[in-house]
Amino acid sequence: MAKTMLEKGKKEGNFAFIKGDPGDPNATFLFNGMMESIKPLIDAGKIKNVCETFTDNWKPDNAQKNMEQCLTKTGNKVDAVMSENDGMASGVVAALTAQGMAGSVPVTGQDGDLAALNRVALGTQLVSVWKDSRQLGKVAGEAANALAEGKKPSEVANGNTFADGAKKVKMDAILIPPQPITMDNLDLVIKAGWISKEKACAGANPAKVPACK
Repeated sequence: MAKTMLEKGKKEGNFAFIKGDPGDPNATFLFNGMMESIKPLIDAGKIKNVCETFTDNWKPDNAQKNMEQCLTKTGNKVDAVMSENDGMASGVVAALTAQGMAGSVPVTGQDGDLAALNRVALGTQLVSVWKDSRQLGKVAGEAANALAEGKKPSEVANGNTFADGAKKVKMDAILIPPQPITMDNLDLVIKAGWISKEKACAGANPAKVPACK
C-alpha cells in the first residue's frame, strides 16, 4: 500500500493514517509496515502525519467519523489517506465525497473487496491489495497434505520463516506476495474471474481505465 502511494499517489504533504481496531495486533502490524516506506519521508519533513487514529472494530462508519474529524481538525488540508483496509477506505471516501475531495485525495486499502475495486476504477481509491483466497486455499491444502505425510515444516515446498515486525515471534510460513491493484492493472482481477468487468467498471470512464475499454 505504502509503496503504491509513493509511486502512484503522493510522496509529500499532509497524510492521514486510518488504522484498524486498537485491540487487533494486525492494526499496529500494518501501520509498522507502512512506516517502513514512509517514515524516512516523515523524518525528512516531506510528509506530515496530521491524523493518526484507530478505528473500533474496523467498521466503515467509524472510519468515516475518524476521517470527518481529521478533515475538521486540518481544515480539509489532507493530501493523502493511508487506510488499512477496503472497508475503512469506503468510510474515508464517503467523508471525502461530502467535502468534494473524493478523487483528488489518494486513498489506500487492501483485501480486494468488489466495491473497492470499483472505487479504483472510479478513481476515488488509489489502490486495493488483492490476496487471492483461491491461491491461499490451494497452497494451504498442499502444505497440509505435506505435513500429514510426515514432512517437517522446513521441508514443505516454498516454506520460509516469518518474523513479526518486532522480530520477537518467528514461525514457519509460506509467504505469497500480495498484488496491488490500481487503475493500470485492474484487468488482473477481471481476467482472474474475481470480479466481472461490469461490476469493476460500473460508472468508470473507459478512457482512463484500460481494463474498462
